Amino acid sequence: MVDLRSRTHGPGATKGVNLVVLAYDDRFIVGDDADGAVHHLDARVHPGDRRAPGETELALVPSKEEPSDAEYENSARYTVAQLAAIAEAAGENTASLLDARGAVVGRAYGVKADLLINDGDVVVNTKTLEPTELSVSADERGLDIRTQIEMSTAAARSAREIAKIRKNQVKPEFTAYTKEEALSSEG
Repeated sequence: MVDLRSRTHGPGATKGVNLVVLAYDDRFIVGDDADGAVHHLDARVHPGDRRAPGETELALVPSKEEPSDAEYENSARYTVAQLAAIAEAAGENTASLLDARGAVVGRAYGVKADLLINDGDVVVNTKTLEPTELSVSADERGLDIRTQIEMSTAAARSAREIAKIRKNQVKPEFTAYTKEEALSSEG
């Protein structure tokens, strides 16, 4: 789950966040209870947002260790009206989500919104939606938004590993007192 604490990103870290909302077709549930139909949406901080660099996870909702039948990986429940508001705010900033065979399996929406906590999950405040300037279409290299997100988080994980290795490396102590001593110890 992305870290949006103010001590990490400064005051207002959860305000006006550029987001990618992934709506997969198989995550639409028609309920027979009072909730009615719901979408389980996977919302993530856009890799181009100021809060993304250094984050090893951009999902708003953490992965569940053992999701139930009613839960999906990195997803929170949104109503049909909330998804419609997200789609309206995104306007033309959308992209089809394709599976490995090239079949459409959902839609990505680019929006900007404030975030709030609902049932323990960080979710998009659909009352604060607006368009974002950051595209969810394939980039200049032809990489879709999911690949761009994965590359951003992989770079952050790699940077953290390198920093950890460097921190743990022992630096040799230089003990020569003169230039001659230093040169003679080289071999």
